[in-house]
Amino acid sequence: MIKARFGLKTLPFDKSIATKDLYQWPGLTELSSRLEMAKSARGVMLLTGDPGLGKTVAVRKFVDSLNGEHYVCCYLPLATVTILDAYSQLNRALGGTDARSKSQMFAQIQQGVADLANQGKQPVIIFDEADLLKSAMFDELRILLNFEMDSKDPLLLILVGQPQLLAKLSLRIHLPFRQRVAMRYRMPPMDEKQTRGYVEHHLKLAGRKHQLFTDEAMMQLFVQSCGVPRMVGNIALTAMTEAALAGKDLVELEEVITASKEVQ
Repeated sequence: MIKARFGLKTLPFDKSIATKDLYQWPGLTELSSRLEMAKSARGVMLLTGDPGLGKTVAVRKFVDSLNGEHYVCCYLPLATVTILDAYSQLNRALGGTDARSKSQMFAQIQQGVADLANQGKQPVIIFDEADLLKSAMFDELRILLNFEMDSKDPLLLILVGQPQLLAKLSLRIHLPFRQRVAMRYRMPPMDEKQTRGYVEHHLKLAGRKHQLFTDEAMMQLFVQSCGVPRMVGNIALTAMTEAALAGKDLVELEEVITASKEVQ
């Protein structure tokens, strides 16, 4: 109904969007630059931000940019597991065989990293939802990062999570791990201009050539979404549905207000 009413080829704001088609707003551009620097510096990077800001899709863009001949990416999205399970995930991702004890998996993980280094490859290990990691896991990660008597950083470890991750790591017990963090970035929301650009970009990708949201509707969309990309898309799609049901050719202020109540 939305596609037919507004002349779209596809639905906009699809989360499966190709990373090459992402809207390049300053927050994403800054993060991409920092990820590139972290790739060279190695060590630990913290990426935090509120839900819906696009942290995971930004990391996906970074992973897509990695040369498979020189980098091996290990993406671990399940952060609520036990320490032993986390070891097992990481060991399998690095090509290790089944091991029953933590000490065996530890040895295989370090050997796996060493083997990749000998092949001229750098592991990039990404823990998503890292704010859910158990406190003891940070000590385990610190120990895992100790290579050749702490004289080398053969890999890049990226911890992605909500702002609670920073609060958790601010505890004194995590000072040893915190001192290993080489780079931090807290992703911001979009401002009004960027929100407008985000909407117009996605509508253009979907096949819309002309303005769809009135200026008042666009302003309200920014206010209600607080510039959070996921909320922008959810409210915009719901508002488009309301406008289509009303037989309108443009999405107006009324539809955005109604949509924001439904989404939130």
